[in-house]
Amino acid sequence: MDLSIVIVSYNVKDYLLACLRSIYAQAAEVALEVIVVDNASSDGTVEAVRDAFPQVRLLANRENLGFARGNNLGLRASGGRYVLFLNPDTEVGEGALAGLVRLAEAHPEAAAFTCRLLNPDGSLQHSCFHFPNLRMAFYGFFPLVPMDSPANGRYPAEQYERLFQPEHVLGACLMFRRRVLEELGGWDERFFMYFEETDLCYRLWRAGHVILYTPEVSIVHYGGRSTAPLPEKMSVAFYRSQSYFYRKHYSPWAFLALKGIVLGGLLFWTARTCRGFLRRRIGGAQFLARLASYGRILLA
Repeated sequence: MDLSIVIVSYNVKDYLLACLRSIYAQAAEVALEVIVVDNASSDGTVEAVRDAFPQVRLLANRENLGFARGNNLGLRASGGRYVLFLNPDTEVGEGALAGLVRLAEAHPEAAAFTCRLLNPDGSLQHSCFHFPNLRMAFYGFFPLVPMDSPANGRYPAEQYERLFQPEHVLGACLMFRRRVLEELGGWDERFFMYFEETDLCYRLWRAGHVILYTPEVSIVHYGGRSTAPLPEKMSVAFYRSQSYFYRKHYSPWAFLALKGIVLGGLLFWTARTCRGFLRRRIGGAQFLARLASYGRILLA
């Protein structure tokens, strides 16, 4: 088996089915298996996958175990030399799967691989980043620079036109050599959502390995389809994971500085939310939900 594809899914049935169709359209090009880990979806995902793709190995969880635990379940069930972790809201471009395997075969010096991600309109989606720092944490609260600015940890758009080694990449499409994943111990399951791929890439880097990006392979990523309906909950999950990442990998002083930034940012957000409520731009229920989420972020 050349390639195992692990997809963790939660309430994105239609996107997942489209993703699977795009994968199996290329099944003749590479020996592959697909493992779908469903995190207790309530939209009929499990039944739809069983009906439409009986060849998929489907692991149906009774509760939402999060992205990292779901990926580890899929990893343990897989048998390929390479393991591709793919988001369910992606569609694989023609020749992409074989292209990723060829890339890995041609570059034995690299341990992980990713490719060009495109928005649904065909524009570039930033998927390669520098490791988190305090400046980026500050801009997360105070948007003084564009989201895709190099000052905010992004690589410039022209970088995506050539082969290069990014520090860390988006987990929407990330392929590893199996032996490297086993050396690293898989995904850190203390991350429920967000920063889990950052953590894995950071551990990869500390172990002396590199990630290789190629512009020759493209995948469409719709992005945020599982998380968009739950903005407050996902905001708490993001900052909880950010806090854990800093505690795990950076100095105590960096963690304390991060908490100072978070406190200042939450005060700013609170003032902005209160103004929106007083001007009747947001309703009472949303106002209370946001304030409650700010409290949980502060305690993360």
